[in-house]
Amino acid sequence: MRRKAHRKTKARFPVGPLATALVVIALGVPRPDLDAQERPVPNAPTTSAALPPLEISPGAAFRRALVFPGWGHAAIGSYTRGGFYFTAQGAILYTALRTRVRVGESQDRVRFREGVLLDRLAKEGVTDPEEIQQRLDDDRDLSELRGLLDSRKEQQEDMVALGLFFFLISGVDAYVSAHLARFPDPLELDARPGPGGTVDLALRVPLPR
Repeated sequence: MRRKAHRKTKARFPVGPLATALVVIALGVPRPDLDAQERPVPNAPTTSAALPPLEISPGAAFRRALVFPGWGHAAIGSYTRGGFYFTAQGAILYTALRTRVRVGESQDRVRFREGVLLDRLAKEGVTDPEEIQQRLDDDRDLSELRGLLDSRKEQQEDMVALGLFFFLISGVDAYVSAHLARFPDPLELDARPGPGGTVDLALRVPLPR
């Protein structure tokens, strides 16, 4: 009999705290449909020839995942993961659109406050550009509105970055899952939050001794 050892490789990717939590959830969701395919049946051959072929290739699964969230996973029978990516990317898109609306509202409030101050300065006879700018910067209400606008712009940028990250990782995960669905020996892929807002990905590959 042959004894098998596991070789463990790790990769660390810096991402934001929210992306870290979502990636851990994504890779930690149980996949009973794929696990049943990966677990060898007792007294049955485990060669790739004994396994039925996939309906689509890993590359096709990757492309489908990029076209529509969860489509690539559903095509290989991984409905749990497909549902997760569909829900997560839909939530990210919804939040990004809501943030965009709030950015527009903040911009309108800033412009309105600036217009009120400029009219007041014009009535006072202030025409020096430097003095006008200084008076605008010294206004407390305008400063608070500008701070709110900057904060919402940062939130919008974060959501766009998170959406792109999930867009790519969904395709990569569909590609890897398509390979693992018919791998003769089961592989293990773990994800854990690391220090400094990173995600540690560990792949365990069984090797013969």
